[in-house]
Amino acid sequence: MSNARAVIDTHIDAFNNRIPDQEPWAASAELSSPGGVFTGREGVLGFLSVFQGAFSDGRLTVGSYVIDADNASVEGTFDGVHDGVLQSPSGPIGPTGRTVSFRWSATYQVDGSELLSEHLYFDQLDFLGQLGVLPG
Repeated sequence: MSNARAVIDTHIDAFNNRIPDQEPWAASAELSSPGGVFTGREGVLGFLSVFQGAFSDGRLTVGSYVIDADNASVEGTFDGVHDGVLQSPSGPIGPTGRTVSFRWSATYQVDGSELLSEHLYFDQLDFLGQLGVLPG
């Protein structure tokens, strides 16, 4: 029996509680996102910290899981207030004070108690529109 859900739940809890030492990312982890590909445990944690720094109250909530052995697809929402600097590929975006809520989906690969990979998907236009930073 796979423990993929438990490993993913550990990641979600560590993200929400800002406890990077409890993140289950493997040393060789890879995260592919709309913003690029981040490799190694420290690279993945660096990507996650961008959202944590820009949204001090930001939380991931899982709506559903589909699990097949050591692979899982997960859907959920991210909610938070933009109260910090968001480091984006186009440069830093200062705090807007706006509340955002957007849907995300990810596929994960787990090995034992570690996350090996995540392919993260979310609508960047929806996200940036909620921040009010799209050109008019």
